[in-house]
Amino acid sequence: MYFICFTSLMLIILLGFLMFVLLVQRKKSNRYIKERERLKVEFYEQLIKSQMEIQEQSFNTISMEIHDNVGQTLSLLNVQLNIIDQSNKLDRNLIDEARESARKAMTDLRDIAKSLSTERIRSASLAQITAHELNRLNQTGIMSAVFEQKGNEQFVGDEKKLILFRIIQECFQNIIKHSRAANVSVSFNYGDKALEIIIADDGQGFDLSSVLSDQQKGLGLQNIIKRAEVINGKATVISTPKLGTTTIIETPYV
Repeated sequence: MYFICFTSLMLIILLGFLMFVLLVQRKKSNRYIKERERLKVEFYEQLIKSQMEIQEQSFNTISMEIHDNVGQTLSLLNVQLNIIDQSNKLDRNLIDEARESARKAMTDLRDIAKSLSTERIRSASLAQITAHELNRLNQTGIMSAVFEQKGNEQFVGDEKKLILFRIIQECFQNIIKHSRAANVSVSFNYGDKALEIIIADDGQGFDLSSVLSDQQKGLGLQNIIKRAEVINGKATVISTPKLGTTTIIETPYV
Protein backbone atom coordinates (compact mmCIF):
# COMPACT_ATOMS: atom_id res chain seq x y z
CA MET A 1 0.00 0.00 0.00
CA TYR A 2 2.82 2.36 0.92
CA PHE A 3 4.62 1.51 -2.33
CA ILE A 4 1.50 2.24 -4.41
CA CYS A 5 0.98 5.62 -2.70
CA PHE A 6 4.62 6.52 -3.14
CA THR A 7 4.51 5.54 -6.83
CA SER A 8 1.33 7.55 -7.41
CA LEU A 9 2.85 10.58 -5.68
CA MET A 10 5.97 10.34 -7.84
CA LEU A 11 3.84 10.06 -10.97
CA ILE A 12 1.85 13.13 -9.95
CA ILE A 13 5.07 15.07 -9.26
CA LEU A 14 6.54 13.90 -12.58
CA LEU A 15 3.41 14.86 -14.49
CA GLY A 16 3.33 18.23 -12.73
CA PHE A 17 6.99 18.81 -13.61
CA LEU A 18 6.37 17.85 -17.25
CA MET A 19 3.41 20.21 -17.44
CA PHE A 20 5.52 22.97 -15.92
CA VAL A 21 8.30 22.36 -18.47
CA LEU A 22 5.77 22.33 -21.32
CA LEU A 23 4.25 25.60 -20.13
CA VAL A 24 7.70 27.25 -19.86
CA GLN A 25 8.65 25.99 -23.31
CA ARG A 26 5.36 27.21 -24.73
CA LYS A 27 5.89 30.67 -23.23
CA LYS A 28 9.44 30.75 -24.59
CA SER A 29 8.17 29.65 -28.00
CA ASN A 30 5.46 32.34 -27.99
CA ARG A 31 8.00 34.99 -26.97
CA TYR A 32 10.35 33.81 -29.72
CA ILE A 33 7.58 33.96 -32.34
CA LYS A 34 6.51 37.42 -31.18
CA GLU A 35 10.11 38.65 -31.17
CA ARG A 36 10.69 37.19 -34.63
CA GLU A 37 7.55 38.90 -35.94
CA ARG A 38 8.58 42.19 -34.29
CA LEU A 39 12.04 42.02 -35.91
CA LYS A 40 10.46 41.17 -39.26
CA VAL A 41 8.13 44.20 -39.09
CA GLU A 42 11.01 46.43 -37.95
CA PHE A 43 13.21 45.14 -40.78
CA TYR A 44 10.68 46.06 -43.47
CA GLU A 45 9.97 49.42 -41.82
CA GLN A 46 13.70 50.20 -41.96
CA LEU A 47 13.88 48.90 -45.54
CA ILE A 48 11.11 51.23 -46.74
CA LYS A 49 12.57 54.15 -44.77
CA SER A 50 16.02 53.48 -46.22
CA GLN A 51 14.66 53.38 -49.78
CA MET A 52 12.92 56.73 -49.30
CA GLU A 53 15.99 58.33 -47.70
CA ILE A 54 18.28 57.04 -50.46
CA GLN A 55 15.98 58.65 -53.04
CA GLU A 56 15.88 61.90 -51.06
CA GLN A 57 19.66 61.96 -50.69
CA SER A 58 20.08 61.19 -54.40
CA PHE A 59 17.81 64.08 -55.38
CA ASN A 60 19.70 66.46 -53.06
CA THR A 61 23.03 65.35 -54.51
CA ILE A 62 21.74 65.60 -58.08
CA SER A 63 20.40 69.11 -57.42
CA MET A 64 23.83 70.23 -56.21
CA GLU A 65 25.61 68.52 -59.11
CA ILE A 66 23.35 70.18 -61.71
CA HIS A 67 23.86 73.57 -60.07
CA ASP A 68 27.61 73.27 -59.41
CA ASN A 69 28.86 71.15 -62.31
CA VAL A 70 26.46 71.09 -65.25
CA GLY A 71 25.31 74.69 -64.68
CA GLN A 72 28.87 76.02 -64.66
CA THR A 73 29.85 73.97 -67.71
CA LEU A 74 26.85 75.23 -69.69
CA SER A 75 27.56 78.83 -68.60
CA LEU A 76 31.13 78.43 -69.89
CA LEU A 77 29.82 76.93 -73.13
CA ASN A 78 27.48 79.90 -73.56
CA VAL A 79 30.40 82.33 -73.17
CA GLN A 80 32.49 80.35 -75.65
CA LEU A 81 29.67 80.33 -78.23
CA ASN A 82 29.17 84.10 -77.81
CA ILE A 83 32.88 84.71 -78.43
CA ILE A 84 32.76 82.49 -81.53
CA ASP A 85 29.65 84.32 -82.77
CA GLN A 86 31.26 87.74 -82.33
CA SER A 87 34.59 86.73 -83.84
CA ASN A 88 35.38 87.73 -87.40
CA LYS A 89 37.07 84.42 -88.09
CA LEU A 90 36.67 80.92 -86.83
CA ASP A 91 39.06 80.04 -84.01
CA ARG A 92 39.68 76.29 -84.18
CA ASN A 93 40.97 76.13 -80.57
CA LEU A 94 37.89 77.93 -79.26
CA ILE A 95 35.61 75.59 -81.19
CA ASP A 96 37.43 72.58 -79.71
CA GLU A 97 37.04 74.06 -76.22
CA ALA A 98 33.31 74.61 -76.79
CA ARG A 99 32.96 71.04 -78.06
CA GLU A 100 34.76 69.78 -74.94
CA SER A 101 32.41 71.78 -72.69
CA ALA A 102 29.39 70.29 -74.46
CA ARG A 103 30.85 66.79 -74.12
CA LYS A 104 31.49 67.29 -70.39
CA ALA A 105 27.94 68.57 -69.81
CA MET A 106 26.50 65.55 -71.63
CA THR A 107 28.68 63.15 -69.63
CA ASP A 108 27.68 64.76 -66.33
CA LEU A 109 23.99 64.62 -67.26
CA ARG A 110 24.32 60.96 -68.27
CA ASP A 111 25.92 60.12 -64.92
CA ILE A 112 23.14 62.00 -63.12
CA ALA A 113 20.48 60.11 -65.10
CA LYS A 114 22.10 56.81 -64.09
CA SER A 115 22.15 57.77 -60.44
CA LEU A 116 18.39 58.48 -60.53
CA SER A 117 17.66 54.85 -61.30
CA THR A 118 17.09 52.55 -58.31
CA GLU A 119 17.91 49.72 -60.69
CA ARG A 120 21.53 50.94 -60.57
CA ILE A 121 21.64 50.10 -56.88
CA ARG A 122 19.99 46.72 -57.41
CA SER A 123 22.16 45.70 -60.38
CA ALA A 124 25.51 46.82 -58.93
CA SER A 125 27.25 45.30 -55.91
CA LEU A 126 27.47 47.09 -52.57
CA ALA A 127 31.18 47.65 -53.15
CA GLN A 128 30.53 49.22 -56.57
CA ILE A 129 27.88 51.70 -55.43
CA THR A 130 29.99 52.62 -52.38
CA ALA A 131 33.02 53.26 -54.59
CA HIS A 132 30.80 55.39 -56.84
CA GLU A 133 29.73 57.51 -53.84
CA LEU A 134 33.37 57.96 -52.83
CA ASN A 135 34.22 59.03 -56.38
CA ARG A 136 31.52 61.70 -56.14
CA LEU A 137 33.03 62.82 -52.84
CA ASN A 138 36.45 63.09 -54.47
CA GLN A 139 35.04 65.16 -57.33
CA THR A 140 33.71 67.78 -54.92
CA GLY A 141 37.25 68.51 -53.73
CA ILE A 142 36.02 68.70 -50.13
CA MET A 143 38.23 65.82 -49.04
CA SER A 144 40.25 62.88 -50.32
CA ALA A 145 38.39 59.55 -50.30
CA VAL A 146 39.94 56.08 -50.66
CA PHE A 147 38.23 52.69 -51.15
CA GLU A 148 39.84 49.34 -50.28
CA GLN A 149 38.56 45.80 -50.66
CA LYS A 150 39.97 42.69 -48.97
CA GLY A 151 38.97 39.09 -49.63
CA ASN A 152 36.73 37.63 -52.30
CA GLU A 153 33.53 39.62 -52.82
CA GLN A 154 30.44 37.81 -51.53
CA PHE A 155 26.81 38.19 -52.55
CA VAL A 156 24.66 40.49 -50.42
CA GLY A 157 20.88 40.36 -51.03
CA ASP A 158 19.05 43.41 -52.36
CA GLU A 159 17.13 44.16 -49.15
CA LYS A 160 20.20 43.95 -46.92
CA LYS A 161 22.23 45.85 -49.51
CA LEU A 162 19.79 48.80 -49.48
CA ILE A 163 19.92 49.10 -45.69
CA LEU A 164 23.73 48.77 -45.64
CA PHE A 165 24.05 51.40 -48.38
CA ARG A 166 21.85 53.78 -46.37
CA ILE A 167 24.05 53.21 -43.29
CA ILE A 168 27.12 54.04 -45.39
CA GLN A 169 25.41 57.15 -46.81
CA GLU A 170 24.54 58.28 -43.29
CA CYS A 171 28.19 57.90 -42.25
CA PHE A 172 29.26 59.99 -45.27
CA GLN A 173 26.73 62.70 -44.42
CA ASN A 174 28.01 62.87 -40.84
CA ILE A 175 31.59 63.18 -42.11
CA ILE A 176 30.71 65.95 -44.59
CA LYS A 177 28.55 67.93 -42.14
CA HIS A 178 30.48 67.60 -38.89
CA SER A 179 33.96 66.08 -39.15
CA ARG A 180 36.00 68.76 -40.97
CA ALA A 181 38.09 65.83 -42.21
CA ALA A 182 40.68 66.04 -44.97
CA ASN A 183 40.69 62.28 -45.63
CA VAL A 184 38.18 59.45 -45.43
CA SER A 185 38.75 55.76 -46.11
CA VAL A 186 36.32 52.88 -46.59
CA SER A 187 37.40 49.26 -46.31
CA PHE A 188 35.32 46.21 -47.25
CA ASN A 189 36.68 43.07 -45.58
CA TYR A 190 35.00 39.91 -46.87
CA GLY A 191 35.29 37.11 -44.29
CA ASP A 192 34.05 33.54 -44.56
CA LYS A 193 30.69 34.23 -42.91
CA ALA A 194 30.43 37.99 -42.46
CA LEU A 195 31.23 41.31 -44.10
CA GLU A 196 33.11 43.96 -42.15
CA ILE A 197 32.89 47.57 -43.35
CA ILE A 198 35.23 50.14 -41.80
CA ILE A 199 34.63 53.86 -42.44
CA ALA A 200 37.31 56.13 -40.97
CA ASP A 201 38.06 59.86 -41.12
CA ASP A 202 40.80 62.10 -39.73
CA GLY A 203 38.41 64.84 -38.62
CA GLN A 204 37.84 66.60 -35.34
CA GLY A 205 36.07 63.66 -33.69
CA PHE A 206 33.66 64.03 -30.77
CA ASP A 207 32.75 62.80 -27.29
CA LEU A 208 30.66 59.72 -28.12
CA SER A 209 28.83 59.44 -24.77
CA SER A 210 27.86 63.11 -24.90
CA VAL A 211 26.44 62.84 -28.43
CA LEU A 212 24.51 59.62 -27.77
CA SER A 213 22.93 61.11 -24.65
CA ASP A 214 21.61 64.04 -26.71
CA GLN A 215 18.43 62.79 -28.40
CA GLN A 216 18.67 65.23 -31.32
CA LYS A 217 22.42 65.15 -31.96
CA GLY A 218 22.67 61.39 -31.49
CA LEU A 219 19.79 60.51 -33.84
CA GLY A 220 22.07 59.80 -36.81
CA LEU A 221 24.31 57.48 -34.78
CA GLN A 222 21.31 55.73 -33.24
CA ASN A 223 19.89 55.15 -36.74
CA ILE A 224 23.19 53.56 -37.81
CA ILE A 225 23.24 51.24 -34.77
CA LYS A 226 19.55 50.32 -35.07
CA ARG A 227 19.72 49.60 -38.80
CA ALA A 228 22.70 47.33 -38.32
CA GLU A 229 20.73 45.40 -35.69
CA VAL A 230 17.71 44.78 -37.96
CA ILE A 231 19.97 42.99 -40.47
CA ASN A 232 21.44 40.82 -37.65
CA GLY A 233 24.58 42.92 -37.65
CA LYS A 234 26.40 45.28 -35.34
CA ALA A 235 27.65 48.84 -35.71
CA THR A 236 30.42 50.17 -33.48
CA VAL A 237 31.36 53.85 -33.47
CA ILE A 238 34.77 54.88 -32.08
CA SER A 239 35.55 58.58 -31.85
CA THR A 240 38.14 60.69 -30.04
CA PRO A 241 38.15 64.50 -30.07
CA LYS A 242 40.80 65.82 -32.50
CA LEU A 243 41.67 62.26 -33.65
CA GLY A 244 38.77 61.41 -35.96
CA THR A 245 36.01 58.83 -36.07
CA THR A 246 35.83 55.19 -37.11
CA THR A 247 32.59 53.28 -37.73
CA ILE A 248 32.77 49.48 -37.95
CA ILE A 249 29.79 47.59 -39.40
CA GLU A 250 29.69 43.80 -39.19
CA THR A 251 26.92 41.74 -40.74
CA PRO A 252 26.44 38.13 -41.90
CA TYR A 253 25.81 37.66 -45.60
CA VAL A 254 22.43 35.99 -45.00
